[in-house]
Amino acid sequence: MEKSGIGRKVLGIGTSAPARAHARAVDDASSAVHEARNRKRDRDTGLFNNFLGGDDEAFRTLYDLYERPLYLYILRLLNSEQDAQDAFQDVWIRMYRLRGERASVSKFSGLLFTIARNLSMNALRTRKQMPDMLEDTSDELDAMLRTHPVEDSDLRDLFERALAQLPVVQRDAFILREYNGYAYQEIAEITGDSMVTVKTRAFRARERLRKIIAAWMELKNG
Repeated sequence: MEKSGIGRKVLGIGTSAPARAHARAVDDASSAVHEARNRKRDRDTGLFNNFLGGDDEAFRTLYDLYERPLYLYILRLLNSEQDAQDAFQDVWIRMYRLRGERASVSKFSGLLFTIARNLSMNALRTRKQMPDMLEDTSDELDAMLRTHPVEDSDLRDLFERALAQLPVVQRDAFILREYNGYAYQEIAEITGDSMVTVKTRAFRARERLRKIIAAWMELKNG
C-alpha cells in the first residue's frame, strides 16, 4: 500500500535522499541524547545505591551533581528563596535518611525530584498559593506586561516572571520538561499523573509563555 505524502510531511520525512538523510541524522541525534541521559541516570542510581550500602563519598558526589538543578527547580516552583532553601535542605535530609530504610532504589533522580515536588507543593498549600490547574491567569500576565516598562526588562527577566505567574501544575510540567530534560513518561511518574495530563499542562504553559513573549516583542519593537 502506498503511503500518503501528507503522512510523511506530518512526520517531517521528505521523499528526497537528502531529506531522508537529514531525518535519519535527527533521529540518531535524539536517540544519542536519550541514551546518554539514561546512562547518566543509571550511573547516578548506582551511586545512590552505593551510598545506601555505606559509601558516604557517593552521596557527596550526587549532592554536587544535583545541587544547582534541584535548587532551581524548587525555587521556580516556590518563587521564594527562603522557602526554596528550606525545602532544598529537607529533600537531602530525607534522601540521607533512606539509608537503613532501603537497600536500593530503581531511579535516583526520579525519587529525588518526586520528594522535592511533594515538599514544594506542601509549602505552597501552607502558604495557600496552590493555583488550580485550570485557573486562567491571562489577566495577571497581561497586567504584568502592561505595567512593567518594556525598556526596563529583558527577555529572560520577562520569561521568568511570566513563568512564575502560571498555575503551579503547568509551571511544574514545563520546568521538568524544558529545564530538567525529563520525558513525559518520567514526569508522569514524578507527579503521579497520566502522561496525557502532563503533556496537556506543558503544552498550555508553552502556549501562554509564547503569547507573552510575542506581545513583549511587539511592544519592544513597536
